[in-house]
Amino acid sequence: MSNRVRSAIRALASDSLQAAPTALWRRLAPKSCVSVCYHLVAQARPSHLKHYAVLDPVAFEADLDYLDRHNGFIDYAALVERRSITSPPRDNRVLLTFDDGFSECATIIAPILKRRAVSGVFFLITDLIDNQALFRENKAALCIDRVLTTPMDVVAAITAELGLTTVRAQASSQPLFGHISKSALELAALEASDPRRWPLLDWLLTEASNRTEALDALCERLGVQPDAYLAAAKPYLTREQILELHANGFTIGAHSCTHRQLSDLSPEEAEREIVESCRAVQAITGQEKVPFAFPYFGGWLDRRWLAALRDRYPVIGLFFDTDGLREDEPFIVQRVFGERFTRDSTLELILRRAWGRPAAWKRRVS
Repeated sequence: MSNRVRSAIRALASDSLQAAPTALWRRLAPKSCVSVCYHLVAQARPSHLKHYAVLDPVAFEADLDYLDRHNGFIDYAALVERRSITSPPRDNRVLLTFDDGFSECATIIAPILKRRAVSGVFFLITDLIDNQALFRENKAALCIDRVLTTPMDVVAAITAELGLTTVRAQASSQPLFGHISKSALELAALEASDPRRWPLLDWLLTEASNRTEALDALCERLGVQPDAYLAAAKPYLTREQILELHANGFTIGAHSCTHRQLSDLSPEEAEREIVESCRAVQAITGQEKVPFAFPYFGGWLDRRWLAALRDRYPVIGLFFDTDGLREDEPFIVQRVFGERFTRDSTLELILRRAWGRPAAWKRRVS
């Protein structure tokens, strides 16, 4: 049998499995927790956000209605208890999580959850608390708005001047990593823009956050003023808002100090990002233990190293990652993105696809 035929059979089998209803998967491969991750809920996508698919409050509440009907919810304390026993209940209860610490967590998300008596975990990039700095991806988003409104000849000249002419030419067709099947431009709703702008837009969406000097130079040439925007928009949670969230029963977690890919750092740097961000949250909330969500993806991090970190630093709670419904070490919770990063338009379809992955079927025995 040729490799092409084998690939076609595997693709057909995968499509068939992902077409199975979630009601069936909940019975065949039940989970002790189904954790769903969001970033932002807002009436409209703000200027500083282009890298995520933003849900409006109506869509978010529709997700909550669906999860309430079919799964029910648990809080972080209940999940910790489940992860401490050999045979936890497998009732597919949902824990909601929210990454990056945008101010809408306090102004939009928390009031909705509080009205419904639903808990959640808010993971904060601790260097951004109190709007001390503008996150790299948010800075890139402001550049995107300016690129779209700047004459094309000026954009071309700036691109050449800053040496950004090597960005991907086929930007619109490149899917993002892993289970995110939309291209960067599609995710940011920019595919209808002038194709001549695509390479620079794609660079801003995929590479600019790792090239801070080039990004800062582009901001200057485009007339983007990050500090002025930060002062006016205040896009991140303040200490007062964090304390109010905690007082209202929500769990506050850490999402690193600077939101860098930990597997790209030295072990010492990665340790600092984890430990110091957990300590920063603890200093604000007084929590004995602080859960930690890996920036981007933590699948490449050695689990023995992570276990040793938790032993050495009691402040670290459970770790959270983004590999769907795969069962990991008991101290690591995998999550499904609730936002529409793929072409699945509903949470039902997102969960169906997550359960349809073979990695989701294997039950880990502690």
